[in-house]
Amino acid sequence: MIRLKESILVERSLGYVYRYTSDFSHIQDWDPGVISSFRVDQKKIGVGSRYDLVLKFGPFRPKMRYEIVEYAPLSRVVLNGVGESFTAMDTIVFTKTVTGTQIDYQADIRFHRFGNVIEKILSPIMKKTGENAMAGLKHKLSRTQDLPNKTMWFKSGAGLPDYLADHLIVPGMILFSRFGYALGRRFWSEPKGVLYGKKIVLTGGTSGIGKAAAFKLAEKKAFLTIIARNRIKAEQVQQEIVKKTGNPHIDFLIADLSLMQDIREVSETLKASKKNIDVLINNAGALFNERKNTPEGLEQTFATDLLGVFLLTQYLKDALAASKSPRIINVSSGGMYTQKIEVNDLENSQGQYNGAKAYARAKRGVVILTQIWAEQFKKYGIRVNAMHPGWVDTPGIERSLPEFHQLVKRILRTPEQGADTIVWLASSKRAGQYTGLFWLDRRPHETVIFPGTCESAQERQILWEKLNAFLSKG
Repeated sequence: MIRLKESILVERSLGYVYRYTSDFSHIQDWDPGVISSFRVDQKKIGVGSRYDLVLKFGPFRPKMRYEIVEYAPLSRVVLNGVGESFTAMDTIVFTKTVTGTQIDYQADIRFHRFGNVIEKILSPIMKKTGENAMAGLKHKLSRTQDLPNKTMWFKSGAGLPDYLADHLIVPGMILFSRFGYALGRRFWSEPKGVLYGKKIVLTGGTSGIGKAAAFKLAEKKAFLTIIARNRIKAEQVQQEIVKKTGNPHIDFLIADLSLMQDIREVSETLKASKKNIDVLINNAGALFNERKNTPEGLEQTFATDLLGVFLLTQYLKDALAASKSPRIINVSSGGMYTQKIEVNDLENSQGQYNGAKAYARAKRGVVILTQIWAEQFKKYGIRVNAMHPGWVDTPGIERSLPEFHQLVKRILRTPEQGADTIVWLASSKRAGQYTGLFWLDRRPHETVIFPGTCESAQERQILWEKLNAFLSKG
């Protein structure tokens, strides 16, 4: 038997804490080991209440059912869980304190087959998972919720195999390839989502990953607006999508997303033509091998890959908040792992310019913004996630990184494979339960791997203030 014991103190009333914690339909909100929990019965919560859970253990998704076997209001609740190869008995005791409530949580877990061997192997992992679950519960019940510390184990939401692969570097890089995609899809069992009538705005949808995503979204009957820079390409892609998918609800707007004026104008057009936006996909981006300024005087990598994402999202926030279940999906890059955000050199003016490094820094900034927005936009019900598509064979990669492309072209993903997680984040019911995570192949991954690449709280604040300064210029 594996016994997990944790205690936490929260500054919330005993009544509130008891009602929230004893209802296991909330558990996926605070336990990173739980993907979903649905209450089976509809009667008043008490002895006999049952919950069906889907758990997360690496690439596996075991199921189990919990049932309340003891229910003492404001004092204690005991739940018995049964899975295919294990059982669990969770005992939660609540005590009123001077400042709030103490929660004492004990879980006894037993494995049926080869129990002693399995328990010895899994005991340290399970105990770490228990610690993270209680940290998640404390965070959820906190009156002032801080942004999660992404340097802590599994705070990213990553399962153990993905955590190890990310930190062992080489296995993590293999996951970026088409082999990683092939491995990941073996564990996908969720029904395909439909997007009929959902208003989706997609940037950079005329080539590569964005174009592949546009086709898939159209196939799911989304009402899709593509923001593109080239009118001729936009018209061609629009006609191609309508013809091949039979979805007539495809339109486009023209804007250069490296120009603040264009972003303001296209945002006003969108807000005027649509009462609400259900999904915003910030996909547009580019890697520039030479340092150049935009006509507005901003360095083009910063303007295109970071500032443009920030401005468009901020301008469309109210239109997203008007939706019933709004989502923002920010497309980043695995290259961001190699760089730390340089808040005092956002426009890459110091030292010799390196296009790949500038691109990676901007994409690191997008991930930071994702985490900030996830917290700030909770009050609007907006879910914000970032993803990276892996190594994808696109014209942009071949043009910007020819040597890299030549070296790995045999293992590169197709644009459709790279776009899969974008479409899944836009359409999946399960994906709608999460916010603030960084995804690859429909699984959350670490955001910080190399030492020295994690920003401080002060640097995060400086980044936020500097980007917001551009809003006031509008």
